[in-house]
Formats: sequence, C-alpha cells, structure tokens
Amino acid sequence: MNTVTRRRIAASAAAVALLAGGGVLAGCSSGYDAASGGGTTAEPNGIEKLPAKEIVTTSVAAMATASSVTVSGVFKGDDGPDMSLDLVLGTGVGEGTTSLNGTPIMEFREVDGKIYWKITREGVEAILGPGDASKVIGGRWVVAPVGADESAFAGPGELGDKDALLASLVQEGATATVAGTGEVKGTPVVFVKMNGSDGITTLAVQTVGEPYVVQAKGDQAGNIAFSDWNGPVSVTAPSGAVSPEELIPQDSASG
Repeated sequence: MNTVTRRRIAASAAAVALLAGGGVLAGCSSGYDAASGGGTTAEPNGIEKLPAKEIVTTSVAAMATASSVTVSGVFKGDDGPDMSLDLVLGTGVGEGTTSLNGTPIMEFREVDGKIYWKITREGVEAILGPGDASKVIGGRWVVAPVGADESAFAGPGELGDKDALLASLVQEGATATVAGTGEVKGTPVVFVKMNGSDGITTLAVQTVGEPYVVQAKGDQAGNIAFSDWNGPVSVTAPSGAVSPEELIPQDSASG
C-alpha cells in the first residue's frame, strides 16, 4: 500500500485537529473462504504459473469485480503513531473503525448515499490534548452526502472507498517479482514483491478460487489482511447525526 494512501488514511484520523482549528470545517485475519468462490476445496487457479506482472494485473482485475472485502491490520506511521484498521467495505456501503496506538479514533458508516463518521473523545484528546474540543466534537455522528469534499470536514475519505483502497495496493511504476509460493493462515498463495519509490510491499495472492490478495506486507506499510471476499455487508445509519455546519457553526469556526 503506497505512502500517499497511508498518509491519506492517517490524515482521516488526524484531521480532527482541523475541526477544532477554526475555519476548515466551515469551508486483519486473512484466508480463503466460501465467499470467495467455493471454500477450502476450491480448484487451483494456476496464477502462480504466470509472470509477476501478469499475476498482479490478473489479481487487480479480479478484485475490481468483487462486491465486498474485510480489511484489518496495522499501518506503520510515517514518524508517527501506528494506525490499526477494522473495515468491511462494499459497493456504496461499508463501515469501519480506526485506532492510533490502541486508542479508538474514528468510526464510520456508509449507507443510502450518505457517509457518517464519529471521532471519539479519546481520539480528539489523543491528538489535541484535553480541552473543550473533545466535548464539542468527540463522540458525535456527522453526516454528509457521498462524494462531498470530505477533506474540508475531516471525513473518512479514502478509508471508506473499497475501490480506491484496493487500487492502492499496486504502486504505479513499481517492478513486480515472484517471491515463491506458500500459505497465509492456511490459504495457498503466491508471493509477489512490489518494489517502488515507496519501498517494498509483498502481496500474497491466493492460488485457489479467485486470485484475490489476502495479505499486503511491507517494510513501511505494516501488515494488512484482506478476507471475506464477496461476503454480505449490512450497515445501519446511526441516529442523531448532524451536518458539519451544525457540529461547529460557521460563526463559531471563524471566531
């Protein structure tokens, strides 16, 4: 997973500082399963016999057609805290939580064309320290239409976008090398090493059923697991959500 994506995801938590700063607001376990095409008895797909570049392009194409995926694991911070993720992402629906060094930071839900997110009081205080900001912002659900400029009000952004998150597995311009075969928690895989400007990330692509990535492990990105491909995703909108402008009125933000 590339550096730009990791920074954007980390920023989705750290952006709580912008909410209180005045003006900005106003402006994983992995493994093959039945959901991915037939259970542990699924037939081999032969992808390990392809050249490295073809393994990657074939896997990317397969993942692009998947209806959902569960993502979990830890991003290593760029000279900052580690960020853990627990996400279930579908097409136009999803939910997830993030933590920084074990402290819960953000929860989000996407359903019915709207994105909801809540930054915890502990998250606000972890970033800004104790103060009034945690009382105003912390623990309150915020809602906006999907596609709105979330960067202006600290929304989850790329964190909740299944297609963007999966596309970020492949660095543009990186070279791919097959690094052997093996297993990831009982799932037979082929390992492909992606070497690019953001460092080396090793993708584990399953060699049975659909050739989905089940793990991304890097010298910088940490260890991220992808599981429950094409599983059901059921999300309920939270009650009591407010718009960004209601959370911090424009005159309060500018003052």
